[in-house]
Amino acid sequence: MKIDMPANVKLILDTLQGQGYQAFIYGACVRDSILGHGPINWDITTSALPPEVIILFDDQNGFAAIPAASDYGTVNLIYQGENYRVSTFRSASEHRFSENIAGELAQHDFTLNALAYNDRQGLIDPFGGLTDISQQLIRCVGDPQVNFSADPVRMLRAVRFEAQLGFTMDNSVLKAILAYPWPDECVFYHSEKVSNEFTQLLLTDKPSHSIRRLHELGLLSHLLPELIPTIGFDTRSSYHDKDVFEHTLAVLDHTKPDLTLRLAALLHDIGKPRCLTIDADGEGHCYGHAGIGADIAKESLGRLNFDSKTIGAVSALVKEHMNDYDHASELSIKRLIQRIGTDNICNLFELQLSDIEVSPLTGRDVNRVRSIRTKCWEVLSRREPLTTKDLVISYYDLMPYFNSGKAIGEAMDYLLDKVIDNPALNDKDKLFALLDIGLPESTRED
Repeated sequence: MKIDMPANVKLILDTLQGQGYQAFIYGACVRDSILGHGPINWDITTSALPPEVIILFDDQNGFAAIPAASDYGTVNLIYQGENYRVSTFRSASEHRFSENIAGELAQHDFTLNALAYNDRQGLIDPFGGLTDISQQLIRCVGDPQVNFSADPVRMLRAVRFEAQLGFTMDNSVLKAILAYPWPDECVFYHSEKVSNEFTQLLLTDKPSHSIRRLHELGLLSHLLPELIPTIGFDTRSSYHDKDVFEHTLAVLDHTKPDLTLRLAALLHDIGKPRCLTIDADGEGHCYGHAGIGADIAKESLGRLNFDSKTIGAVSALVKEHMNDYDHASELSIKRLIQRIGTDNICNLFELQLSDIEVSPLTGRDVNRVRSIRTKCWEVLSRREPLTTKDLVISYYDLMPYFNSGKAIGEAMDYLLDKVIDNPALNDKDKLFALLDIGLPESTRED
């Protein structure tokens, strides 16, 4: 078997091997090459220790070598504008290195990833990964229970490989996930690896399959417990033909693969179980569920380690998804764009249209949403001030006049409110005049 590598990757391998070190490409890039997929990253592993890698490459022939901040055994090589990760063989002992490639591959999650390759030795496959790939099988390296105890995020990764590759989990993998001894404190919280895996699951072609799979395996209740009450939850409404969970998954699949949009689709009705009321006619209502859902979105996504920008965008979409635009004046449209964000407003309409289109009984008018969307586009096309960044004065212009960042922020928000009402006020002299005569006393600091 021969794997074609980029010239830069081959240069790094040849340089290491030329100095007597072992060096291989390994992991996902080997797997994807075997599958005929174009690898996104080419990771390299070597017997050379990190200081040796730095000495060999840094400031040599156009290379720069930078130790990875989050991984003591990895050096980032920068060459011709590209970044290549070079990691030293690991061993089972924490913060210890191995002397051979087999020791490194033994630390991997699944056999389909426990593969290495170089042109001199060919494919290194000590755990039968090539056979498992040919059989489309997800099988752990070693004992699955030990494997998952070492890194519980591997259970999420197994679900992702099912979704992305179309593979099937080996029975030993399924049994180990179902029997996993969950500790009192959830292992999925506040982890960058968890948010990365969850993101990739949501961006698959049919994300509902992954959410169902997470629930079947008992993972969803530990990942996103707030979603569990929606399963089988009947709102007792004549406007809905599905329970909240099934409706949520239908909306999720109906959206394009944009992370913010799909997170909002997954969470848009998550507040309904907390606010159901039944009227005198037996009709169910979930008044206020959008606001409650926005608060749940902030809490849950923060716990799952999503960044603040994503959290803010998703919670804004959830909060506004029931907006019926009863008073769609131009000013109200500007206010809507201000609340949602210019780079997020199209996601709101995508979410609303998906919500309506998968619910034939809802009675909401898709044409109304499309009409407001068109008006929003018209407002945006005029490039009028809609955010504080659009004001002709900046945060720094106000620094000599205020003693805190909070006060400056409040002043900028105040000015933006005025300018949205009257774009002609976006003039430096006029804005400073507004601060002199109209800024609320609560925002001033002497």
